[in-house]
Amino acid sequence: MKSKFNKFAVGTIAVCGLATAGLLAAPGMVLKSVPTATVVKVEKVEHVDTVSLSGTIMRNFTKEETYVQTYVAEQDISRVEIGQTAEITGDAFPGTVYIGTVDRISDTASKVQFGNVQKTAVEVKIKIDSPDDILKQGYTASVKLITSEPSTMSLVPYEAVNQDDNGEYVYILRDGKAEKLYVETGAELSGGIELKTTVYDSEKIITVDELVENGGAVKLAEQEQAYD
Repeated sequence: MKSKFNKFAVGTIAVCGLATAGLLAAPGMVLKSVPTATVVKVEKVEHVDTVSLSGTIMRNFTKEETYVQTYVAEQDISRVEIGQTAEITGDAFPGTVYIGTVDRISDTASKVQFGNVQKTAVEVKIKIDSPDDILKQGYTASVKLITSEPSTMSLVPYEAVNQDDNGEYVYILRDGKAEKLYVETGAELSGGIELKTTVYDSEKIITVDELVENGGAVKLAEQEQAYD
């Protein structure tokens, strides 16, 4: 590809009367490199919102009245409702996942120790749907409380999302140029950041290896040439 000019390019090559990439440079002319763009893949993933808790296995009078007593920090309690589903695991029953249901949310909050930190929290009881004799009162339990319906979300790598005074944006590759598309983002997961704005399949999101102005020319990395 022939070298093109880009006033935002960082790397420069000073030439004097030399032909570079098919261009004949005049004495004193500075040829600037074109930034390299890489197409990123938008992942479609199934996702549910969860709250991770720790608690204690408790039992009233019969095996059928076995539940997990846990505490939800005040910043999360608004997400918890009666009837929500929970997955329950524990060191005493490795490899087994019990299903439970939020059965009671206390009307009051109290100070509770979370590791080395004391927080304001609300007591929540999660009734175990099908308890057995393996579960004993006093066992510790880990709880994954499911607080939303399953949904499909679009994830992009964190490095694909940029920000300026107007908000967050991604670069879209159009006719060899990097164009800004302002977007709304959501959940931040280990695999990337949720992209709430619809991006069509024909709009390839790219990362650029150096600063580029809106509509600036870019060259596609060789390993991405066959993306189509």
